Amino acid sequence: MLFKSIPVLLLAAASTALACEMDCRRGVSKGFAHFYGPVIEESVNNLQLKLTDAASKVSVPSIITQNIDSSEVTADLENSIKYSLDNFTTMATADSRLAEGFYQVIFNEELPYKGDCNNPKRLTRKMPPPGESWTMDECRKMDYRCGNPPSICYALEDVKQRCIGRMRRQMIDYSSPETGALVRSLVLGVRKSVHGSLQKGAAGKLIDNAEVGNYITKLVAVINRDLSDWVNEDVRQLCDKPSQKELCNSWDDDIRKEILRWP
Repeated sequence: MLFKSIPVLLLAAASTALACEMDCRRGVSKGFAHFYGPVIEESVNNLQLKLTDAASKVSVPSIITQNIDSSEVTADLENSIKYSLDNFTTMATADSRLAEGFYQVIFNEELPYKGDCNNPKRLTRKMPPPGESWTMDECRKMDYRCGNPPSICYALEDVKQRCIGRMRRQMIDYSSPETGALVRSLVLGVRKSVHGSLQKGAAGKLIDNAEVGNYITKLVAVINRDLSDWVNEDVRQLCDKPSQKELCNSWDDDIRKEILRWP
């Protein structure tokens, strides 16, 4: 009796759909990060335009312009802002930040895509043969949340909304006036930029001058104001703005293929 049951057990195991394991989860998360990275890049480019324009409108005090032309000061500021934002974009879109955030929100946090994909049973195989992908037909059949790639594929809109929400939250955290990495980088960069301009103009002795300090304070205030506006008008609306419709939605078929290629 025992020997007769073994083939039955093997047959059942062969048709049991397996879950998306660690390599699969990481791969899926990186796939979403690849497509959402350009959304962050576009948003930061918008911020760069706002900040460089605002900084150029802060009047350079005469004690500085007596030693160096105001256009050089503003050019140095523009370069500093660009440098800070380029570094920020690299950090914010790195797999260790963006893909990791997506990994957590898809697979580890509330209602994770984990668990048994065989109750009820929707698929007839546990995974595709080596070198092959799951099919779109299997994606359409896997109509409940569980741990295999077809389930993630089927629930693409839910997964995308999770990723968008995480992306927004991370960007907001980076922009926090109290602890945000982006704020710290921009403020430090502006201070160094003004001091560097003075040293280039052989006016390094003015670094501790009160008027110079007031100028830097005004620049920092402008940065904080425009960052706050950017968070409210841009970051909180990521992928909701009509101008980002294609950027956020034109790759659905591509990400489905990426999801389904994982065993």
